[in-house]
Amino acid sequence: MKRLGFYLVLPIIYLISYLPFGILYLFSDFLYLIVYYLIGYRKKVVKINLKRSFPEKSEAERLKIEKEFYHYIIDFFLETLKCVTISQETLKQRWSIQNDAILDELLAEKRNIIVTAGHFGNHEMGNLALSFLIKYQVKAVYRPLNNKYFDKFFYDFRTKFGSILISMANASKEIGKKEDFNYAFFLVNDQSPPPERSYWTTFLNQETGFFTGIERFARQYDMPVVYMCIDRYARGKYRVNVELITKEPNTLPEGELLEIHARKLERDIKANPSIWFWSHKRWKYTKVNGEIVPVSYK
Repeated sequence: MKRLGFYLVLPIIYLISYLPFGILYLFSDFLYLIVYYLIGYRKKVVKINLKRSFPEKSEAERLKIEKEFYHYIIDFFLETLKCVTISQETLKQRWSIQNDAILDELLAEKRNIIVTAGHFGNHEMGNLALSFLIKYQVKAVYRPLNNKYFDKFFYDFRTKFGSILISMANASKEIGKKEDFNYAFFLVNDQSPPPERSYWTTFLNQETGFFTGIERFARQYDMPVVYMCIDRYARGKYRVNVELITKEPNTLPEGELLEIHARKLERDIKANPSIWFWSHKRWKYTKVNGEIVPVSYK
């Protein structure tokens, strides 16, 4: 059944992928009406996340962010399918990078680096663009799909411009691997981690846990850590901004690296809230009076 489903959907993927961007976004506007007004995909989750994150905003302001988010998430999905057939030339017209001199300096020192980010902006398209926007070899952690046919399909197009994908299960083995090239190891850190093994801080007005792997790996392998923000400044056009967190992770107090990551991501979300994934159940747990408690989305 999985194979049959894959081959039934494959022509639709290619049909969408070959659409010019103008028509793609007209199709996105149509799908938005269906997904938001008829299906209401995870609308309750989005509303709860926005209300808890922005209690100072009026209901009308949160509703505006909500609708902009749904417009964006449809764009994101269709842009990801567009990546199946997109060329480097097209990406170069739509993607740029700022402050990449930071990366050039670290590369000149022949240091492998960790890049930390969030699900902010189109990270799927960004994976393709960064493979030629930066001089480092891109290594990115991903979660394999259950359907092996779709998994291979998405793996192939995600790596077509040279990025190396590493499954989450192999991340700890790969991050300190000696190679004959220097690499940037990308780790996204804004999902819900195991609460007992998290770094806890106030994030978007809520007690929030973060995965600790970025700090542990950086300390263990003495790797500089860089934060990247993928900002959408126009429809289908993105700008990557690079910020150095630290060149010497072992000189920072424990938790400081993760705190800096949280503050930078929070800053970017507040500046452009519609392009973060509000439909995720990010806050499955929180802390009340120092105790970890589950969060209800009902």
